[in-house]
Amino acid sequence: MLDKYNPKGKIVLFLAFTALSGALILGFVVYQRHFNWPIDRISFDNMHAQKRVLEFLDRAGWRPRSEKVIVEKVGDDLGLARAVLLKKSNDGVSVPGMLFLVGRQYILVGRLFDVRTGRDLSPELFGRVPITFDVNRLNLNRAHKRGSSEPRVVIVEYGDYGCEACAKLETIWQPLLDNFPDVQHVYKHFPLSDGSRYLAEIAEAAAVHGESKFWEIHQRFMSADKRNWDETATKRFAHVQLKQIGLDPQLIEQTLRKGKPGKRVSRDQAEFPVTQTPTLIVNGELVVGEVGYGDLERIVEQKLAFQGASRSQ
Repeated sequence: MLDKYNPKGKIVLFLAFTALSGALILGFVVYQRHFNWPIDRISFDNMHAQKRVLEFLDRAGWRPRSEKVIVEKVGDDLGLARAVLLKKSNDGVSVPGMLFLVGRQYILVGRLFDVRTGRDLSPELFGRVPITFDVNRLNLNRAHKRGSSEPRVVIVEYGDYGCEACAKLETIWQPLLDNFPDVQHVYKHFPLSDGSRYLAEIAEAAAVHGESKFWEIHQRFMSADKRNWDETATKRFAHVQLKQIGLDPQLIEQTLRKGKPGKRVSRDQAEFPVTQTPTLIVNGELVVGEVGYGDLERIVEQKLAFQGASRSQ
């Protein structure tokens, strides 16, 4: 009826609708600019984090040319801003390494290459860049621990039951803890496959029946050769190990279905930016990849000596 008998009313209605839309858009822009609209703040944080990353690389003496530094994510967890160094390749874009900004400190993980020469820059950067982390940001209160109850050196391990380097590392822990009574080992899960994830959740379900049961199943899972296993073989192995330490596999599976073990594993995975297992944090110092007894012994002795020097001052 309005279109047929009242053309002026149609025009007035159109103009009113246009004015209202304009007012809403203007209000959105003003609010975004003056009242910290989240989208604008995220953009600002990204730019600020990227600026800090570039300044940090410059201070470290490495000036990227062909590489492009991009802040991929600014997350709330741990105040973490992750920057990924990308390079062009024949296959498109690849990720040679990652730089993590945590609070006021930076963590460099992975391997970095000069795209012009192919030279590995990691040794230079790992020698000159402070790779540290505040362990107080990790949830250690309910973590799985062995060794000293009043440690001077805390070694947090992020491991995977399918990782060969983690299996080798497992043979080192007890001798290290026996020789250094001031050391505490903390284990956290970072499974990199579905099979490893299942074993991690089984270990957490076993932990419901006591911390000793966790370490029993943990050592069994680590020591087994799990290459070329399928889902059936993994479950069969896990059930055999559970029976041998006195736990009912069906009862453990019921605990698994309740979801708490899975949440515990997920919480460990979300806690720290791990790109390779094992990843160790020794009194805040990051150690990535396979390490031997001698390597850990030297690191522990350095930490103990540093603490002794600090106390004498």
